Amino acid sequence: MKKRTKLILIIIGVITLLFPFWLPAFLVSTFSLIDGFNSRILPASVRFDERNFLLGLWLGSLIMTIVMLLQSWRAKNIYYLFGGGLVLLMALGVSFSVIPKNELEDRRRFVLQNIEQSEWQNYHYFVVNSEDDIRKVIRSNQAKALASINAIEKARIALPGLDYFSDDVATATKAKEAYLIHTKGTPERADALKTLNFYGDWLLNQPEIMVAQALASLSNSHDAQLTQSGINVIAVAPLSPEAWQVLALTYIAHRSPDAQVEKAMLALMVSDTLKQTKQGHSDSSAQPLLKKAISELTENQRQIYQILQARVIEDRFYRQNSTPPDEVTKLANQRLPVSNAINNDLTTYLEMQSMMGKEYPGEVIVESPNEVKNLTEIRYPTIRKYIPRAEVILSVDVDPQGRISGLWVQNSSGVDTFDDQAVSAARHWRFMPNKDGYRQRVTVHFESTRLGWKEYAVKLQSTLIKLVKAYARQEAKGITLTENVYSELKKQAPELNDEREVTRSSYDPYASYYPRLSQKQQEKRATLQAILKELQTLPNGENNHENWDNSIRFLNEKLVMNQDNDDVVRMVARFELQYYNVGTNNLARSPNIYPQDKEYWQTLLLKARTHFEQAIALDPEREDVWLGWGITWLDEDPEIAAGAFAKAAQQKSKESISSLMQMLEMRMVINTLEGARLERYQTLRARMDMRYLPEGIEVKPSDDYLSDDLTQIQLAQRAIPASDPNSKVIRSSLNTDKIEQSNRTFSVDFSSANIKGSNQPLPKVNAPDSAPKTGDMILQLDVDPQGVPTVVLLKSSSGDMSIDDAVIDAAYQWRFNGSPTRKGNVLLISVQFSQ
Repeated sequence: MKKRTKLILIIIGVITLLFPFWLPAFLVSTFSLIDGFNSRILPASVRFDERNFLLGLWLGSLIMTIVMLLQSWRAKNIYYLFGGGLVLLMALGVSFSVIPKNELEDRRRFVLQNIEQSEWQNYHYFVVNSEDDIRKVIRSNQAKALASINAIEKARIALPGLDYFSDDVATATKAKEAYLIHTKGTPERADALKTLNFYGDWLLNQPEIMVAQALASLSNSHDAQLTQSGINVIAVAPLSPEAWQVLALTYIAHRSPDAQVEKAMLALMVSDTLKQTKQGHSDSSAQPLLKKAISELTENQRQIYQILQARVIEDRFYRQNSTPPDEVTKLANQRLPVSNAINNDLTTYLEMQSMMGKEYPGEVIVESPNEVKNLTEIRYPTIRKYIPRAEVILSVDVDPQGRISGLWVQNSSGVDTFDDQAVSAARHWRFMPNKDGYRQRVTVHFESTRLGWKEYAVKLQSTLIKLVKAYARQEAKGITLTENVYSELKKQAPELNDEREVTRSSYDPYASYYPRLSQKQQEKRATLQAILKELQTLPNGENNHENWDNSIRFLNEKLVMNQDNDDVVRMVARFELQYYNVGTNNLARSPNIYPQDKEYWQTLLLKARTHFEQAIALDPEREDVWLGWGITWLDEDPEIAAGAFAKAAQQKSKESISSLMQMLEMRMVINTLEGARLERYQTLRARMDMRYLPEGIEVKPSDDYLSDDLTQIQLAQRAIPASDPNSKVIRSSLNTDKIEQSNRTFSVDFSSANIKGSNQPLPKVNAPDSAPKTGDMILQLDVDPQGVPTVVLLKSSSGDMSIDDAVIDAAYQWRFNGSPTRKGNVLLISVQFSQ
């Protein structure tokens, strides 16, 4: 015996050395053989895991039963025999609960398994999510809702078939017919309902069966089953108006309809929309089923359905600017038999005005047929995009005591924030009591006090001009006043679009603000990079002008879609100003390439100026945008240019990566300045930097002024040349009104310039009553070699802009002694005025 055992062990060892995995292979083969045998004797719907469970159950029960029988025989104890029998009975009971009892049950389970493991499962989730979105959007954007319904239909058409028999459909159809014929409470009706419920979860591509099952079970299903039945009907026929009516009925049939009434109304609104459009496919076979189901509703349920249906029809007439029929209005204005049907699914918004120092101005106006007795001011909510006005129409049901029993949005503004704000405020209202209660439509208007980009640009330019002139004139009081006006104007700027969606489920009011801000900045940068990449692919023109012109057209097209992307706005502004400089520099040298039309260059300059103003509106803390805006005024109004350079000096900070990157992009534009325009830029900027540059900030003339040989002081002291004729712009008079009689008398000290003042024009002004009656002013004039003033700045202001403007206009008309041997002079002249 020992030799035989030893031989067997040697053989096993040799086999293991030659075939190391023979044991796992043997076990897998044995297990597969057993499972193959089980799959032949068991129904097809018994899954692999279920077969393994049954195999383990049978083996364990067999071993346990044998052990119990042996113990009963050895101990002569009949109780062990009973224990073995009990184990065997338990195994049989569990087996029968897993194994289908008949072929029909086997087929049902097989189809359900295919549904769970195929595209049908994903389609179900898609329908659930889409149905919720469609209900939310139908009030404000019916086209979007219809597009979502069409997407469901497209997905439905692409679904694979289900492996049931035609006999299954025939049996379910007979049950549907029995449901129509027999009344509630009869045995035939009970059998029909049982049959429909049996087929209702696996004949998912049979519309008639799904509709019949959902309607037949309205009165004896719990809420989860009702919701599932409604979704199944929408899934099988998304374009059918009747399917959405069925969904509405399943919501009304909930045990607590208060929370579901609004959903029912929105489902009926979808149904009505499909009826009015060509996209809807009416199902005539469902209409008798609907009629039957509605007739069997309870009195309250039927009343809710009829009132909601009337309100949907009434709303359709109002949307079409028509008057609904009297009978519709009468029914719609009846109070719903509910006690607390108020929408509680509201988003909580974290307001950040105080934290970020921002305000979101706007007005909220309530229009109600019946007076709101406890109406208080409704705060205008935070909206991260420009919406001039919005209107929310609330459906309000008032109980006999004047309290709200039903409240939801009947007609949405299209913005969840407005809708939620209106409902949140309205839920606390109280109205006049009435014997029977009533229903009314309350309109809540949201009027933004912000401005659109065009309106804001008009206001912004005039305000910026006043602001920078106050800086150029060193008028402390004017700077304070205009800075305050500018701060107030910034509150009216269009709110920037914010792509961060605040959802009801994922909104986190305590999430860090700055990582989200950084993410948005990355998205803006990505947009800019995409535009630049596309810009490089533009085809080359015949010459340099065509290349520039085509690029500018392309960038302006992109700008229309990115009005609030400051990176894109700055790039377009720089591009336009850069080409203006390049083109005007080369007008005389290449007349055949660059247009000689003055209007073309003036239009291009105005576009660059406007876009720099928009860039200032988006981010006024940047140095480069003020510099760019100032350069666009160099020839037309050097005083505005000087004031803009003063604002740029205020924004200048100690060297950092961000400040270097800002000026790196702007320096490409500054490098295109040549001749007189470059000298005007250098001197004006040097003078303003000496006045307004923050302490501790050093300038590098080679970088900041593009000057390698002159220092800041030398640049500031030299005379500014006249404008380059190629710039195609001329200075305009500050005061265009013709003044016959001045209400101030001026005395000018021309002797300091060694000229006689008898033939020099004196200022004329109609100063307001608030202007100073007397005062002194000091003018700084840059005079060219011919004695003509090129730039007039104020070293000391009068304190009134109209007086300052009149003196500056007159100073440009003065003529001084020429000095052809010199490049020009810088003169200081005193001016006195009195009333």
